[in-house]
Amino acid sequence: MNSPTPTVAHPPYLLRTPRLLLRCLQPEDAARRKEAVDSSGEHLDLFFPPSPEGRPSLDSHAAQIRRFRGNFDLDQDRIYGAFDPESGRMLGENYLLKRAGIAALEVGYWLRRDAGGQGIATEMASAMVKTAFEFDKVLRMDLMCSPSNERSAAMARRLGFTFEGRLRDRQLAAHHVRGDILCFTLLSTEYPRTPASQLQLEAFDFLGRPVTP
Repeated sequence: MNSPTPTVAHPPYLLRTPRLLLRCLQPEDAARRKEAVDSSGEHLDLFFPPSPEGRPSLDSHAAQIRRFRGNFDLDQDRIYGAFDPESGRMLGENYLLKRAGIAALEVGYWLRRDAGGQGIATEMASAMVKTAFEFDKVLRMDLMCSPSNERSAAMARRLGFTFEGRLRDRQLAAHHVRGDILCFTLLSTEYPRTPASQLQLEAFDFLGRPVTP
């Protein structure tokens, strides 16, 4: 007799969309992450600013993954690696950040340079939006981007986010360059009318069991 599908008690550790595998990062992902960043050159300088020593080392990536995994396991900020399900190649990362406040999450992402222009970033972000509203039961989601990041601003609008304003002279993380930020938001009452709500998504818990909201 098959056991019933458990209702989610903790955030999903693994997500499947039509083209992507999104999961909590593992130690062996450090090399995959380094390859994705190194091959993207200046494209990812906002997320991985070069130092006098050059691009982040394998140990640096491993240290970040260790910290990300710790936060994930403690139900704090969640970082999902985005992978091609066939080749295992790392395509980027998704973020669900708690700095948005109570009953809210901020969505963020980065995508390797050679994976752009295929709708992958939109699929990644849609998976995060669906997960946040259906599993985390948030009331609001934020999406922040630089005024010069026209692609992210356009994607926010495609996903149904509303432009709330230009936040002046902000620095949300240590690696960010201080400056103005565009703020977009999406409310739980608006979510059912968005493309993300229609995304095909499978979710699995820490033990690999399928879970439902």
